[in-house]
Amino acid sequence: MKFIYFLVVSMLIFVSCEKEDTTDQNNNNNNNNNNNTPSFSWKIDGDNYTDNSPVIDINSSNVLTIDASDNSVDVRLIIYDFYSLSDGSAISLNTTPPKAHVTKNGVYYTDTQNGNLTFSEIGDSELSGSFNFQSRELVNFQSLTVTDGVFSNITY
Repeated sequence: MKFIYFLVVSMLIFVSCEKEDTTDQNNNNNNNNNNNTPSFSWKIDGDNYTDNSPVIDINSSNVLTIDASDNSVDVRLIIYDFYSLSDGSAISLNTTPPKAHVTKNGVYYTDTQNGNLTFSEIGDSELSGSFNFQSRELVNFQSLTVTDGVFSNITY
């Protein structure tokens, strides 16, 4: 009889123990992995565009070029004297020569009117930051505005 009581008490203790919730821990691990995923996104007239594998080049003249495309709209950012920049560096995009271009529906918007780019992080091989600018095409002088531009963990 004592054995049966012991079994019942043991089962009650085992069943009443709270199971450890590992869901949050797993979600945090997944979020950390997702935070390291390269991304590049922007908006034009409220439409969202994304490229998770932009092409990045640094030429021998210390010029960084970032080309992103979502197969309908292309964005090009050009940063001169790249190696002189550090985390938090802000760059005006409306200087000569223009530093931001858009190609949309076969129209080239190459005359940057105003805008900024800020590097939140310049790592040994990855970049993160944000940008916005207004650019116009040089035939009919139509302009378009790029807003909410964000890039993170893009490799150079």
